[in-house]
Amino acid sequence: MMKMRKNIFRSIGMGGIVGSLMLSACTLDIPLEDQYSDPDAIATVQNARSLLTSAYIAYPHAEYDLSVLGPDFCPTSLTGKDSEQKNLYNWQDNSISKLSQQLWLDYYNVISVCDVLQERLSNVKCENEEGQKKLAVIEAESYTMEAMCYFNLLRLFSPAYDLDPQGAGIILKNRVGVEFPSRSTKSECVREIRTLLQKALLVESAPDRNGWLSKDAATYLLAELELYAGNYEAAAENAKQLVEKAKPAYFTESGYAKLWEEASCAERIFAFNQSAPIYVSLEYDEKEGDYFAVTPEVVFEEDDYRSAFSIYPFEMDGEERRLFGKYNKNNKEGHKNSYLNVMRYAGAYFICAEAYSHLPGQEGKARAYLNEYLSYCGASPISDYLEGEDLINTILKEKLKEFVGEGVAYFDMKRLHNKGLQRWNRWGKMSVGLVDVSDYRWTFPIPSSETKNNENVTQNEGWPINR
Repeated sequence: MMKMRKNIFRSIGMGGIVGSLMLSACTLDIPLEDQYSDPDAIATVQNARSLLTSAYIAYPHAEYDLSVLGPDFCPTSLTGKDSEQKNLYNWQDNSISKLSQQLWLDYYNVISVCDVLQERLSNVKCENEEGQKKLAVIEAESYTMEAMCYFNLLRLFSPAYDLDPQGAGIILKNRVGVEFPSRSTKSECVREIRTLLQKALLVESAPDRNGWLSKDAATYLLAELELYAGNYEAAAENAKQLVEKAKPAYFTESGYAKLWEEASCAERIFAFNQSAPIYVSLEYDEKEGDYFAVTPEVVFEEDDYRSAFSIYPFEMDGEERRLFGKYNKNNKEGHKNSYLNVMRYAGAYFICAEAYSHLPGQEGKARAYLNEYLSYCGASPISDYLEGEDLINTILKEKLKEFVGEGVAYFDMKRLHNKGLQRWNRWGKMSVGLVDVSDYRWTFPIPSSETKNNENVTQNEGWPINR
């Protein structure tokens, strides 16, 4: 499973900037002089774009891991052949700690790259207006990238926002170089992430390929942030901007298919361009099958075209099983996965639907947004009488169908903490355990690489602290 989380740094000929980042043992303790041997290395727009590209490449991908932790999968007859994956599915402390260590380091390494880029942009000389525009876009992308890192750190390493907005959040970097700060509050973290995104939104950016962050990507991330923080009107307003830009052709069967194809496509808002194989850790053997299958909680209607892409029929253990499709389907059929989807227009519909479901008197709008999207997919509409918790749970059920195996549902369950997480036996025939909403393991531990070197950082409840 670790091969899905490896960072691939590319030499960009700037005095060892990227290489020095990777040699750092502690994310927040990276001496400036060890990172950047040449303070004038970022002197052109091309240099700035190259450094930002290294941040894209270094960004960690835990989508598969979070799908294993979340409600997306159930074990197969092969799960026991990989103890690491089995232990992660069973929420073993050591497995979660190992994942948290890697993600903490990786996210903060990317943040450090963005900080350095922003600090050095004033040194870049542009001879014309076109160069200035390109530089402004690069800066905006770096703000969005940094916001993405902070947001994921906050969602992973802090309890749900509404439990205590003034409770411990994550560490916010204030400058490049050595720092030993304490954890900011969750509300302070949300404000900082919002500020970064608002800076990004000042720049018009609409790249013609999915692999670069755009103004729409910043809007999407801001909508997610406001949903996370319980600012439902703001979440709906931002998501609506994207829904209004979406074209009906995006939601046809052929449009949906493009999300899992090699080429860049308009149906995505943002996706990471990947040269390495995606989700290969799921497959045990090409002929024998996978370590996990799709949870029995995900059932598509006969006319729902998403089923053909999300479910991969495969004979295992004497029967046809519902293995995971999407990237895994491409791997099995010999097709290349060039993009890892992160933001797409379907997500904006679900943000709108959930945001309105939380607002008094707005349940009708919530149902309308969800039903509009379901009608595109060939799925039946939800009942006009759903409201309250029943409506919210129905929206999340439909969202799990849409994003199954993409690591989205884990964050939704933690954010709302309104029901426990089922752990299934082989093929999901019976529930064998429940991760309660109050379980301390929903909040990842601050890794020992941080607690050993930073006496100002506090550990999350239930986890040991190692000084």
